[in-house]
Parts: sequence; C-alpha cells; structure tokens
Amino acid sequence: MRRILDGIVLAVAAVLLMALTAPTAHAAARRDIDSLVIGQVGYNAVGPDRLWNRNQEYIDVSNVGQSAVNVKGLVVEDSWARANRATNDKGCNIYTVTELPGVTETVDGELLLQPRHTIRVYVGQGTPRTFGLGNRIHAVYMNHGVGDTAGCGYNGHFLNNARDQVWIKLGDSEKSKSWDFRRGYYLR
Repeated sequence: MRRILDGIVLAVAAVLLMALTAPTAHAAARRDIDSLVIGQVGYNAVGPDRLWNRNQEYIDVSNVGQSAVNVKGLVVEDSWARANRATNDKGCNIYTVTELPGVTETVDGELLLQPRHTIRVYVGQGTPRTFGLGNRIHAVYMNHGVGDTAGCGYNGHFLNNARDQVWIKLGDSEKSKSWDFRRGYYLR
C-alpha cells in the first residue's frame, strides 16, 4: 500500500511541476513572433487598380528562426483594419491564417511554418499552393473585395499606394512594417 501511495504522490508532483514550468500560450506566441518577419510587400499594382490585378498586392511573412513556428491564428492587417476593428464587420483588410498549403495540421491543432519558409498573402483570388525553391512559399488568397468583402478597398485593392503600415499579430504579440510610395511598387 505504501508503494502505491508513494507512486501516486510522485505522479502528482510530476504533473504539478510540468504545469508550473510549462510556457504559457502567451509566452509561446511571443517567442514565435520573434522568428517571424514581414518581408516583401507588394503594395502598388502596376496600372489602374482593377479586380484582375489584385494579386500584384501581397504581404510576405517569413520564418527566419531556427525552428518551426505555429502560425495558426496569425493575423495580417493594415492600419485601416487596425483602426476600425470595432466596426469592421466585413473583415476588410485583414487575413487570419487557418490553414496553409503544403502544411498538415498537427494533432495539437498547430500549423507549423518551417524555418526559411514564407507565407505570401495575396489580396486577390486564387488556389492556395506552394511554389519556389523547395516549395518554401505558401500562397494564400484573401479574395478581397468580392463576396462577403464586397465594397472593401478600391476594386479589391486595400494596401495604400502613398503610405501605409501592415501588421502581423500572433496571440498578444505583434510587429509592423510601413512604407511610402517613394520606394516604388513593392517594399523589401
């Protein structure tokens, strides 16, 4: 009987120790976003803004860390979406990662973006896919400006050409990148 009680006490102590020393979801998100950077931003489609050239606008989010990052729930938005969260019922100018082409969700519900891989969020319509060297670019599409988001942006374009700022948010942690038109049609 004594051995059974000792075993139970040890098991309870081990569970408590793991619970007390395990990183919180907030700490994990903060650690993960440190490995993510906003890379190239295609903020100004060449020619007039039309539905057919929306995919010339895009935002790259890259994992520059040494280990995989859980990007499920990663939010990509511009300054307008950020300033209008309370009234943005259509979800204009915002994209939330719920799945990625070429990435299988883990049993824990995570979408792990491997090191040196990039999520490219296109403004327009398309079929999610991977491309580039080693299929390291995971293309996703907002289909912005049609359907539920009709009326968002000008002909579906929402990244301001003159100047804007784009944000990524993971948990309570966030980063941003800004630009102005003096830099041309895209920003690296």
